[in-house]
Amino acid sequence: MVWKWSKRPPTLMDIARNWKPDPAYDFSRGVRDILWQEVPEARAAINALEGVEPGGSPVPVPQDNPYMYFLEIWEALFIPALEAGDLPILRKLMQAFERILAMGSEIVDESFEMMFLKELRRRADTFGHCYGPLVRQKVLVESP
Repeated sequence: MVWKWSKRPPTLMDIARNWKPDPAYDFSRGVRDILWQEVPEARAAINALEGVEPGGSPVPVPQDNPYMYFLEIWEALFIPALEAGDLPILRKLMQAFERILAMGSEIVDESFEMMFLKELRRRADTFGHCYGPLVRQKVLVESP
């Protein structure tokens, strides 16, 4: 994208308004990368999903399949953190979920909703204070 500056460089809002999603973008990699960055405790689960062993190389996860990453995080980290009341892990997960939902991908949203929404609604009274605005918006919307 080429910017034509009249008097000032573009602001972040200008850039956001003109942003168009790249149809070739692999949203499963985006989900993976955000979880990897935001929740270091998730790295072992991600490595297990990708078939990484010490000294090994990853097995490719199918493109546009963020559900696989969500499923791995659900089993390895999310449910154990809920059951143990591990707020530091839950806060990290909620922060990661905010960034993931901000990608604006339909497949990511659907995968997130299938995996986490029911449990997040069920636990809103207990852990709702950890939810960011995008997660809170999803949790508060009535299901059809």
